[in-house]
Amino acid sequence: MPARFIPLMEREGTITTLDYYVLDKVCGFLASLHADGVDDFFISCNLSRRTFVSTELTGEVSQILERYEFPREALILELTESEVSNSSDILHENILHMKELGVRIAIDDFGSGYSSFEDLQKYPIDGLKLDKSLVDNVLSDEGYAILEGLTGIGHHLGMTVLGEGAESREQVDALRRLHCDVIQGFYFYQPMPQDEA
Repeated sequence: MPARFIPLMEREGTITTLDYYVLDKVCGFLASLHADGVDDFFISCNLSRRTFVSTELTGEVSQILERYEFPREALILELTESEVSNSSDILHENILHMKELGVRIAIDDFGSGYSSFEDLQKYPIDGLKLDKSLVDNVLSDEGYAILEGLTGIGHHLGMTVLGEGAESREQVDALRRLHCDVIQGFYFYQPMPQDEA
């Protein structure tokens, strides 16, 4: 599972290679959809914070995008959870560059780990993915109240809010009552090969 190999790759300094490999595959898939006339499909692609604070990010992403033709708003880059040193200026610049390329930016797993409200104030983010651990508790009074507050904050800041990890009809119904813009989870689909998607 990713929780096992991603920390290892971050520690060994190889996570950026994986990030760019996956991004290339995602862009290739979006280009094949576009060639078939499908432009109402979007994909979120995770990039580690380590990659997002790299001074090579803009050049690498530009090179990958230049190889493929598809509507750029179909690609969402998700800023994943990682502990990073004092690189907020580079991160801010890189997010702006990605948006100039037409790509949308979301914070993944918000509400757990290293993400914070400071990120919402510092960076021009398009979307907020509410962590599965929060969605798991949406049926409790406390859990619902927390998600209601986070959804309201996201919407007030002009962000798309996604609830991730919905596994039951009750969770989906609660997220709809909270006006989550997008709901993701095994309730709808298990992971699948791209041809089936």
